Amino acid sequence: MKVRELVLKNHLTTTFFDPDPNRVDPDEPPISERKIPIEYSCDKCLEAIKIETNSFEKHCNSEYSNLKEEDNESFRDFMKIKNLRDFSFLDFYCPKCHQATKILYDGGPSGYWGEFSFEIKYIIVLI
Repeated sequence: MKVRELVLKNHLTTTFFDPDPNRVDPDEPPISERKIPIEYSCDKCLEAIKIETNSFEKHCNSEYSNLKEEDNESFRDFMKIKNLRDFSFLDFYCPKCHQATKILYDGGPSGYWGEFSFEIKYIIVLI
């Protein structure tokens, strides 16, 4: 199987979440304008898949995968070649077309109160 990287803005309603109200970045839309939960549009069938923000915290730095070992191995090989192994991930099969998908992100405590924040860096799929 072949792994392909997707363009984030074509498949996600937002690529980051930072709940700290004191964070000010002129390029960052306010929380009220971001669509939460995040929606991912499947690359193959365009199915809208909602991803709750707490899923990113739950899976941060986890090695658990929802994928079959052979699919996960294809992703691991691609991530090794592209030097993407330092990211946390969420992975799943599209409920409609069953395309294997892996979302790579940076996450951790942010701001004064240490609320969990994350930024999605890559989406890779098996084709």
